Amino acid sequence: MPETGRPYGERSERPLAGRAGERGQIMLALLLAAILITVISVSLVGIMNTDLSHASIQYAVARSYYIAQTGLEEARAHVFAAADPAADATPAAGMTVSYGGGEFTYWIDAGPATGCEPGLKTLEALGQAAALGRRISTRLRACAAPGVPVLLALFGVSRVEFQGASRTYLAPYGVGSPGGGGNLGSFSEINFAGNDVRLNALSEDTTDLVTVREGTFADYTLFGFPERPQYNPTPTAEPTPWILGVAGDLVKAQPPAGLLVPTPCGSPHACVTVGNNVTDVPGVAALREANYLRHVYLRRMRTEIVPPLSLDPALFQSQAEQNTANAALNKLAGFPMKSDSRYSLMELYRIMVYLVNHPGQYLQGTIYVDGTLNAFRTWDLGGPSGNVTLVVAGDLIIGPQRTLTIRHDLTTVSGHRTPGIIVLGAPQLRSYPIPSCGGQRLTGSGRFVMCEGSTLVADGLIYTADGMTITPRASVDQVGAMYHNNRGTPNPGFTTRDATVVLRFDPLALAAFGKGAALLSWEQLP
Repeated sequence: MPETGRPYGERSERPLAGRAGERGQIMLALLLAAILITVISVSLVGIMNTDLSHASIQYAVARSYYIAQTGLEEARAHVFAAADPAADATPAAGMTVSYGGGEFTYWIDAGPATGCEPGLKTLEALGQAAALGRRISTRLRACAAPGVPVLLALFGVSRVEFQGASRTYLAPYGVGSPGGGGNLGSFSEINFAGNDVRLNALSEDTTDLVTVREGTFADYTLFGFPERPQYNPTPTAEPTPWILGVAGDLVKAQPPAGLLVPTPCGSPHACVTVGNNVTDVPGVAALREANYLRHVYLRRMRTEIVPPLSLDPALFQSQAEQNTANAALNKLAGFPMKSDSRYSLMELYRIMVYLVNHPGQYLQGTIYVDGTLNAFRTWDLGGPSGNVTLVVAGDLIIGPQRTLTIRHDLTTVSGHRTPGIIVLGAPQLRSYPIPSCGGQRLTGSGRFVMCEGSTLVADGLIYTADGMTITPRASVDQVGAMYHNNRGTPNPGFTTRDATVVLRFDPLALAAFGKGAALLSWEQLP
């Protein structure tokens, strides 16, 4: 029966109202979802835009860095190409070049390029790249040694060999100075003939002493350690001892394309060998561990293309002929008409006798000697702070128990750059070799021989046309660098046996070659 008060067949409105409410709730939910999605999308777009902006800036920063590095290399090339690398400089405004979608400006000893040690060139480069309507910049600064083609403390075109219980220290000149520890290299072979060879072995078990011009010191002080470093000299596994950080590299050098230097292992670059084995040792770890050379400390082995270097005899001959600084000394020694400094053997021997009998008088400048020179007495050619370069057109021999001293004034830039000993060899080799100490047979090829118990105290570059031999109980105290050429003979470039060699590497000594510009250090500026 129909409900009272409601006409028959009339439908209720409450279900429709309920559906409308549900629709409203659904629309509200959809609206909220749309708003949320819109907010998230806008946020994501903003984040993406921010990331893209950051990526663009980072890309510009990276580009500006590499553009600045290019500018630094361009500055180095500028010094390299200069007729006088030591005097090269840019205008104060620098040199600006477009490159890689940006540009770089470089300065050489001008504008903001300051701060390197005397004798070094200060190079600075500013690299710029565009991003988001502005320029992103990176600034780099480097110190370079002008006229220095390579950074090698000891180099032999032919074989470099360490024999017996030899002790060799390739230390930096001035702890913390640019250039670091001395690198060792060869075009042919670096041979470690026995397990007693010591190279940069710093007081491994007890304190070892070395005697240099300043006195007798613990060997580790040469490398800047205030006290004996504590390390395991016979590690059972790598990592290698931490003291390797102060040592130099062993460079398996390779001449430029087209130049061939024979190697015992047949590789295009120098071999590192042990004893009579001709197998190339691949790295420092193998040298120390697999070949039991526990007393050899080098930072790493690497290959590098190195330009062959040589010195022109005519240049030094001309320098000596124009050197009149010894005219008064020549007169006192019995040569009143001689004003130059090119000497025959007889003339030089008479002058050295005079100097031995008159302490406090010394030779000066470039001294050129025709013939093989035998230092049969203890000689000090230039005094405690001289400027002598001894040039020998033959072989040079330091007699047994004798001392040859050639010191420079290392408080000056010229003192660092002046060569010490140049052994050029005779124009024509002798047909019959002359026996000398240490079993050496000399032909005037330009060989430097230190006899048993002899001593060399020298500054600057030591250059030989045909290598150097250091016999037992001899000692070397040098600040500078060594470069030993080869004159087509079978002689090794450098041999030391049961001797002590302390070579404190001074990169400026290599400026005698007058080529290139070696970067010693660089930094990124804020």
